[in-house]
Amino acid sequence: MQLRQNAGARPQITFTSDFHELVQGDLVPGPCVLRYDPLRLVTLGDAATENHHIRAHVRFHPVGVEWHCLLELPAGLPLADLADVTGQGFMLTTTFDIPAGCDALEVWFSCTHDDGQTHWDSDHGKNHWLRFGLADIAIKTAKVKPAVKKSAPQDALEFEFSTRPAVDSVNVRWCLANAPKAPRVVTSLVCAAATPAGKTWTAPEGGIPVPKGAVVSFDVVYNVEGRAYTDDNQGRWYIAD
Repeated sequence: MQLRQNAGARPQITFTSDFHELVQGDLVPGPCVLRYDPLRLVTLGDAATENHHIRAHVRFHPVGVEWHCLLELPAGLPLADLADVTGQGFMLTTTFDIPAGCDALEVWFSCTHDDGQTHWDSDHGKNHWLRFGLADIAIKTAKVKPAVKKSAPQDALEFEFSTRPAVDSVNVRWCLANAPKAPRVVTSLVCAAATPAGKTWTAPEGGIPVPKGAVVSFDVVYNVEGRAYTDDNQGRWYIAD
């Protein structure tokens, strides 16, 4: 399995104009870069004529403290020429400090327009909740184990993850990297052990049947307090072979 991306790197969160929220780096106390595409709250027509005051709000869990910042978007900025849904175009950028003991970030944004109306980017009032997969999950095993009998028609896909105690469930979304037309499959892992220090999750007994010689790409969706979080190796997926 390839190395996990950005392990040990400083944290960064990015909000793109196509309403994706990207988490990069490790959850470590100290500076975290926030990148925000103003087109989430501002239309291209408005950007040419109005001044916009976008405010970023972050609440740190479970410590409970908050951080707020004003992000100024100058009037007349040619956003139509600078727009990029991947987050590589014009972005409002700032930095805040993650406090010690933080496990999750609750983030939302507001924008006051010239007519006095305030618009919100808050996931329909629920706010955006972000966690760092590098802090929540350690991937111990991800491999395709050959069948004991060479005549057996299938091999077995095996996983072993360790997670923080707060993780309630773990699903692996996988497909055959060497068979592009094969459908994507979601498999729930089994909690094999739980202690105050964390949990161990494995594939169902006997592993997940896959074709002989399979190469599997996968990402992970895990739940904490009813919210789903994705660890996709920061956009690159993982490989088990």
